[in-house]
Amino acid sequence: MACVFFFPNLTRPKKAAKHLSEALPEISLSRAQRAVAVACGYRDWHELEIDHTAAEPSTLDEHLPEGAFRQRAIALVLSLGASLEALDGDVQAALPNMRLTGNRAFTYEDHEAIRTACWRAGPIPWKEGRHPGVIFRIKSRGFSAIEPHWWRQSTSAVKYIDHTTSNGLCATFEAVVPRTRMADFVPRRLWLPYGWMDMEDGSRVLFSRDYLPLWRITGGKVNRLMPTAKLTNFRDRKWFPQNGEPWSYGPAREAAERMLAEYGITALPRLADVLPILIQDEHIDVKGAAKVLDGVQELV
Repeated sequence: MACVFFFPNLTRPKKAAKHLSEALPEISLSRAQRAVAVACGYRDWHELEIDHTAAEPSTLDEHLPEGAFRQRAIALVLSLGASLEALDGDVQAALPNMRLTGNRAFTYEDHEAIRTACWRAGPIPWKEGRHPGVIFRIKSRGFSAIEPHWWRQSTSAVKYIDHTTSNGLCATFEAVVPRTRMADFVPRRLWLPYGWMDMEDGSRVLFSRDYLPLWRITGGKVNRLMPTAKLTNFRDRKWFPQNGEPWSYGPAREAAERMLAEYGITALPRLADVLPILIQDEHIDVKGAAKVLDGVQELV
């Protein structure tokens, strides 16, 4: 039986639905209200209005243990996404500011755990064995014994995506799936800024290793960008210093994470949701997967 949330008044549900409708402009307020009601365990908004005080108010997010807080967020994201027929990654990005079930701040670790759990509940279900969607390590000289890699669909050898590359390749015998399941992760290539552009209009855009837009900062406000958004008229472009180390490690990673922290960014960019597309199609690259994600093209 689904969990039912009770509220002392309708303030939180109303504000949550309004924010969700604003975050997803194609969703009307009435649709957002119904989706919020369903996610809270009610048939519709009318039932929520009548029964929201039928029991003691539910425990707020900030008073839950970490695991329970994340499980609650996962359930809300999946329910809202299904009700609205929206990308649940977009719903997840809106959830912290909806403040539907509390005022707890989401950390990057929260977002990563929620996002990967949603993938496992949908496009990349967990299965035992050696197959696309499993996390594995590579037993070969030059590779770390603990570095994780996502197994991509492959007709020969093993294609993979990890923090550094989206189209890695190793021999089948080199791929090791440990008996103890390795933790799911979001590859840094899909969320860690590689650099930034200062635009003519005064905004700043952070871009990925594949030069796809992640975030726009304007007047102190942060906007999540579609990775296929066209960026023109920049007056300066800079990269985080690597000092001889891979961009996703060392000084460049540290500098990029500092910039995210300065802007208060803990959520994942839309680009992160190309991962399931990359897992399922061995021939597509990150830019092609971004076009599929944004509806610019279809999978072949």
